[in-house]
Amino acid sequence: AQAHLFFSNLAAALRPRAMGKAGKKKAEAKGGFFDFGNLLFLAIAAGIGYCRYNQINIPILDDFLRKALYGDAAGGGGMGDEVVNSLADARAGKPIAVSDVLGQMNRYCRRGKCNDDYWEALPEVAKALKMGPGTWDRKPLKKDKARDLDDILVKVAEQPQARTEAVWAALRIVSKELLDVTPKSMKESLASRVALKSAKPPEGSATPEPEKEEEEIVVDDLP
Repeated sequence: AQAHLFFSNLAAALRPRAMGKAGKKKAEAKGGFFDFGNLLFLAIAAGIGYCRYNQINIPILDDFLRKALYGDAAGGGGMGDEVVNSLADARAGKPIAVSDVLGQMNRYCRRGKCNDDYWEALPEVAKALKMGPGTWDRKPLKKDKARDLDDILVKVAEQPQARTEAVWAALRIVSKELLDVTPKSMKESLASRVALKSAKPPEGSATPEPEKEEEEIVVDDLP
């Protein structure tokens, strides 16, 4: 919803306005870098950057990227609905697989910073993961998928919200399950096993510090 509102306002601001013949000729003559096409491209790129920084999901685009980059590991078919369904299954006490957790963390934990709902759901996710396929029926992850989840777990473990006993224990379970489905040649290189080695969470507040707003720098016009 936030992404839709942002791009709707952006489209309204960039909508071409009617102009007379003189204005059209002047615009055509000017062209160059600041023509409408270039400005539209820059505005769209800025909008995507804004949504990425604020962890706002971009419909269609995010689903396409997850499908292209992670395939089946993005939660069943790789589409956003499958990721949502796998999380709903976990909350409902149904078993899920490690590939489902990778899809969830790709969506809900950008740059290691999970949204509030996912932090709350992590203990349930870990419990559902332990209920997943038995060791005899677990499909091993491909190396790139195992590396992706390993990297995400390390970043998530560094966040203040991970310092509660429930969340820390959940992350350790995910790390253990990841080890079980990681190719043998990679098992010893998993960084998450080191980051989550301790049974107790790191000391410190579990409440993240509010992000500091950058001060606007005003530059006086040069003479």
